[in-house]
Amino acid sequence: MKLIKYASMLVLAGALVGCGGHGYEGEYEGKIGSSDKTLNNALADSMPSQKIVIGTDYLEMESLGQRQEFDDVFVRESGEDKYLVFKDGKSELMWKILDENTLVQEVGLSEVKFVRVK
Repeated sequence: MKLIKYASMLVLAGALVGCGGHGYEGEYEGKIGSSDKTLNNALADSMPSQKIVIGTDYLEMESLGQRQEFDDVFVRESGEDKYLVFKDGKSELMWKILDENTLVQEVGLSEVKFVRVK
């Protein structure tokens, strides 16, 4: 009886691992910013917030009305930092993970901070 119970638990655990994603799927709202306060205020006033959807293997931008599919989306650890990596062929797009609901995309001197809304 114990053997059947353990076998059932292993099958269930394997199914859950196979169905799992990267843990950051959901809808996010992004605001552009900068470490420079003057530039940050100017950017925030001129740029509307951006809504995106992150799926298990895609990124959807509401403003563009398009979905970009990736070969893989996964979490990479580098020292104490974590990054959500969107991999397509040999190219990678990395967003820093601040916490379970906040991602940051660095763009030159500015950054876009995405906060999960759903």
